[in-house]
Amino acid sequence: MPNSKALISVVMSVYNGELYLDEAIQSILTQTYSKFEFIIIDDGSTDNSLEIIKKYKKEDSRIVLISRENRGLIYSLNEGIFLAKGKYIARMDADDISTHNRFKEQCTFMEEHKEVGVCGSFVELFYENNNTKHWTFPTKNDELKTRLLFSVPVAHPSVLIRKSIIDKYSLVYEEEYKNAEDYAFWLEFSNYTKFANINQVLLKYRYLEVSVSRQADKSKNDVRYNTIKSIFTKVLKKLEIQNTEEENRLHFIIASNERMAQNNVNIEGLHIYITKILEANKKIEYFNQKYLLKFLTKKFLIVSYYQLLKNKSILLDIGQSKYFYIGIYNIILEKIKYEK
Repeated sequence: MPNSKALISVVMSVYNGELYLDEAIQSILTQTYSKFEFIIIDDGSTDNSLEIIKKYKKEDSRIVLISRENRGLIYSLNEGIFLAKGKYIARMDADDISTHNRFKEQCTFMEEHKEVGVCGSFVELFYENNNTKHWTFPTKNDELKTRLLFSVPVAHPSVLIRKSIIDKYSLVYEEEYKNAEDYAFWLEFSNYTKFANINQVLLKYRYLEVSVSRQADKSKNDVRYNTIKSIFTKVLKKLEIQNTEEENRLHFIIASNERMAQNNVNIEGLHIYITKILEANKKIEYFNQKYLLKFLTKKFLIVSYYQLLKNKSILLDIGQSKYFYIGIYNIILEKIKYEK
C-alpha cells in the first residue's frame, strides 16, 4: 500500500479548456488516493474556464488556483512544479481523464521502486467519433531509455514524477524546445534516474487534431525539425555519432509513424543508417543492444510498409535487408509469447 504521508501535487495548466474541463477535474477529485493538492493554473483563459475552476475550488479545498495573464504551457508547468509541495508530481491535461485508481497504482509503484523517478502508464486514446484504442509502452528502463533516441518514452500527461530529483538537479521545461519540451525534459531526466510504465491503462487521452504538437508537426516550416534535431543530436553525441544533414532528416522522419507515412524514404539509405547506429552503440554500450536492434528493425518494417503502399517495386530492396527478416522474426516471437 502507498505511504499515507506521500503527498501528490497534481499540476494542470488550462488555457481555454472549458469544453472538457469538467471531466478532467472530476477525474482527479474522485481519485481513490485522496492525499493530494491540485494546482490548477488558469493561463489567461478567455472562455469560461476560470469560472469552472472556481466552482470546484469552492467545493474542494485541495484545489490551489493560480489565475493570471497568458504565459504559455512551458512557463505554467515550471510554475506549478515550483509551487508543488508534494513528494510526487502528477501531470494532468485539461482535456484528458485519469482513471479513478491512477494515483493509488502509481504511488504504490513508486514507493516500492525507489530507483524509479518517472512512472507513466498505458493510455487509452479516444477520438471525437467515440472510437478508442490502447497506446502501450515498454515497462522496463532499458527499453524506455532506448526510445529517447527518437522521442519520449512515456505519455506525458500520465506520469508521476519524484520531485526530489527535480529539486536536486534543478530540472525545468525549457522554452527553447517549445512543442518538444517534454522530449528534452525526459532526456535530461534520464541522466539521473530510471523510468517505468505500469502495464495498465491509467489515463484516457483525448486525441485532438488541433493539439499544439500535432499542428506543429504538420507545419511547413523547419522550426519543428530544428527543435527535435537539437534534442536527438544530444543522444547521438553520447553514441559518438555525427550525422550528415540527410541523415538527420531521415532520423526525424523515422521518429514518428505519421512522418513515415507522409515522406518518401530510401530503403537502402535506411538500412545503412540503422547499421551505423547499431555499430556505434556496440562500441559505447549506451543502450541495451538487443532491444535497440528490436526497436530499429520494427521501425524498418513500418517504413517498408508505408513505402510499399506508394511503390510496390521496392519490395526487392526491402527483401535484401537483413533488418526485414529480423523484424519479422521478432514479431513472430512476440505473437507466440502473447498467445502463451
